[in-house]
Amino acid sequence: MKKALAVPMTLALLLMAIPTLAEEKIAPLTVTFDLNTTPDTTDNETYIYTTTGYNEYWQPVTEEKEAVFTTEDGVLSVDLPVPTREGWYFAGWQTQPVVTVNDLINGVSPYLWMPGHKASAFGQAMQAEDEVIDLRPFADENSQVRLYARWVQLTPIDSAKGLQAMANDLYGAYELTADIEMADTFIPVGCYFNNYELFETAWWTYAFRGTLIGNGHTISGLKLQGADRDISGYVDTPVWHNDGVTCDGTVGLFGAVAGANLSGFTLKDAVIDVTGEYAYDGGYCYVGTVAAFDMASTLSDIHVDNVTINVEDTEVHAEVRDSAYVSVAGLEGGGWNSTVQNCSVSGTVSLDVRTEKSHGGSVYLGGMIAENYANISGCKVDQIALRLNHQDVSQATEDTALSVNVGGLGASNTSTTNCDVNAVIEVSVEKPVGEAVVAVGGLAGSQYYMTAEKNNVQTEIQMNNKLDAEKGIESVGSVAGQLDAFWALQILQYTPVAACGTSGNTAKATCNGDPVEAVIGKVPMLDGQPLGWINNGEYQIAEGYTAPSNVEAVIEAYGSPVPQEAMMQGIIWIQAD
Repeated sequence: MKKALAVPMTLALLLMAIPTLAEEKIAPLTVTFDLNTTPDTTDNETYIYTTTGYNEYWQPVTEEKEAVFTTEDGVLSVDLPVPTREGWYFAGWQTQPVVTVNDLINGVSPYLWMPGHKASAFGQAMQAEDEVIDLRPFADENSQVRLYARWVQLTPIDSAKGLQAMANDLYGAYELTADIEMADTFIPVGCYFNNYELFETAWWTYAFRGTLIGNGHTISGLKLQGADRDISGYVDTPVWHNDGVTCDGTVGLFGAVAGANLSGFTLKDAVIDVTGEYAYDGGYCYVGTVAAFDMASTLSDIHVDNVTINVEDTEVHAEVRDSAYVSVAGLEGGGWNSTVQNCSVSGTVSLDVRTEKSHGGSVYLGGMIAENYANISGCKVDQIALRLNHQDVSQATEDTALSVNVGGLGASNTSTTNCDVNAVIEVSVEKPVGEAVVAVGGLAGSQYYMTAEKNNVQTEIQMNNKLDAEKGIESVGSVAGQLDAFWALQILQYTPVAACGTSGNTAKATCNGDPVEAVIGKVPMLDGQPLGWINNGEYQIAEGYTAPSNVEAVIEAYGSPVPQEAMMQGIIWIQAD
């Protein structure tokens, strides 16, 4: 009996001596960012950066800070300024000090550290798959983690082969040292996976993240064919972060850029062919001469001269969505949070869309950027012809809404200032039954949040649409086809006071030969009146007058890309010239 009891008693005593998971103390990690500028990787080169703030008297104060942080769960979210080093370019923070070109897999370092959560706030709202990089496996015995800067120098490019080789290091730095004549079909550099829009910019693993300095040189005869991409080599690699199931539907010199810097070059006589045997039949299609899709990059002094773009798109083999989604423009297919300065586009951009799987979808066609959420200034779209032909041939029993946006500069628009547009636009949309919105503007099809200001626009528009007499909407404006209240609400995530619409533009447009009188073809209405503001909470406009809250009514009428609880208490002023 005593022997029978001895084992459980001993086991009980042992279990009592072992701390539970809840009781276990995990030492917090100390994370240091090492500039790593010398061959000696043991020296202490902690990144010291400067911040600017305000004291209690609202006077500007600068302060130097050490990039040293602590974390208890091994996950670190920091928004550090990019370090600088004379003669070198920063290529990301790494978990080991020495990273060579031979270490790279599909152009990416397997030791690259990406901060915080993969899913953005928008992605988390959409329940995107999230991921973090746990730093605890990289800690030493003293719970210290060092992240090392990777530095690269400019690689000269003087040939088509050199351009293609940028794919070997997507975080590298390059400069053109000669004009380049292209002969063979080019494979886009960098990939845009179908759910990158849901990720923080730092987690766009396979986008081009580096620098390309053109030095005023010209790349002539760029040829791109088809939108299908082979990603077989990307899966099951050390840097595969579940980026998505496909990166098809991306056409451009760059398949995707994110936080990149591109400047000072001309793309002359480029030809993009996505027709016939090269036509695309997937769910998403982004086409642009410079980049298919761009997240938070800076483009300056880039000129697309005499481009020819022809795209045929269906959604027959869509994997991610059932309806069509196509975005085509002369510079970039999609540009989110990008900065575009002193760029230009000329040529012809033609898009043919057939909706076969469903009746609807989203179609964007623009002179410079199609799906446009960029900050654009000092740019020019001149002698450009935009043509859209859309046909609904679907036999689906249920209707799906169709949204079409066409604009001389952007299909959609956010912030555009001091730009010149001279365009000829032809639009033919056939959806005789069901919901459809066709918005066409000299500058933009739809104005989203922010404003179009001080632009000069001249446009000839031809419209030949067959839409449902009750459910089809056609809107044309000399600047914007419509002001979209749905997307205007997005800005309340970031600021309590903003303007949305158009201001101070010079615009002249005709539609089927008749002058277009409206600056914005269709403005949002509420209770039968034009919407003058969108107010979340009460906002004092002037002494003795407070604007009542109307955001609930706007959301009920137009919907919202973000829930009301994610919005700041504030007001959006609606403007129209």
